[in-house]
Amino acid sequence: MSDAPYGLINVIYDSADGSIKVVPPRKSMDRKAIIELFLVACIIGFAVLGFDYCTDLYVKLITKTPLMKYYETSEAMYNIVQTFFSLFAIMIPFGLALPLIKLVQRGTVILPLWKPNSKKVFFAALGVAFLTVLISNVVVSMGTIFGEAVGFEFEMSESPAPQSFSGFLWQVLSVAIVPAFVEEFAVRGIMLQSLRKYGDFFAIVVSSIFFGLMHGNCLQAPFAFILGMVMCWLVIKTDSLWTGIAIHFMNNFYATTLLALGEICSTPVYVAIVAGLNVVGALLGVVAIIWFVDKKEINLELKKVYKWEPYLVAVCSVPMMVAIIKLVKTCLETVSYVGFD
Repeated sequence: MSDAPYGLINVIYDSADGSIKVVPPRKSMDRKAIIELFLVACIIGFAVLGFDYCTDLYVKLITKTPLMKYYETSEAMYNIVQTFFSLFAIMIPFGLALPLIKLVQRGTVILPLWKPNSKKVFFAALGVAFLTVLISNVVVSMGTIFGEAVGFEFEMSESPAPQSFSGFLWQVLSVAIVPAFVEEFAVRGIMLQSLRKYGDFFAIVVSSIFFGLMHGNCLQAPFAFILGMVMCWLVIKTDSLWTGIAIHFMNNFYATTLLALGEICSTPVYVAIVAGLNVVGALLGVVAIIWFVDKKEINLELKKVYKWEPYLVAVCSVPMMVAIIKLVKTCLETVSYVGFD
């Protein structure tokens, strides 16, 4: 059986001849593992609380300075401010968390920035992810329609449509490129990889919950949670964080492009373009899933190290629980009950 350290993505345990995959039996957590996970959960919790604090601080810094005037009137300044928001609110707290986690988990690979283990699996992963985006949008849309039908009102801040090609490029930078790297560093990097030692499914669930809640509203949170679950699995499956970065960029670039097209195209043309792109994307996603099944790549191959103990330890981490409560509170503030007309 391989003695490779946990944290390496897609560690496979084989028999001597390499033909039989052996899954290590689940066991009870010993005191050392409990303390280690508790410390990691606390560090992640403090990092998320730092994200929440830095977000509020950044907003105050912008709104109380002359930058606010240019932020509201200049496309370039708007996107520069958005770009630095990602760097400030995410990179500072999670950048501080990285060495602390490495100190607790010596030898764990937190940022697997090597090439995917298979180009075919990587490109198939993009198809699966795009199909997930479409399905998630449908799920959220249905939930929104139902919520509004019973008297709820949802708030969501949307990026303004770019007014020029240069504005579009600025928005691609601030919405697609920078968040793809920064958010994957935090979620599929620090969170997912540091928690994988205690079970892949546990790590996927916890990191996806935070990924959803950190979007800050009740419309994006479920979408990001669903997509986050799939992205985590695909990162594990392809043995590379670049898969998450590519999927994140693809999703945000697609949304930015649709926003720009909505500004320059008539409604019939816009609807036709969106429908065409969605149909093609859905077909590619279905083909990718069929390929995964045919090549027997669809199996999850997730390490199941412990049973229920990691969840209990995570719940006992006060910083992590406070972080979740604060994020949930922020999301709930974006929905209100207005009753029926």
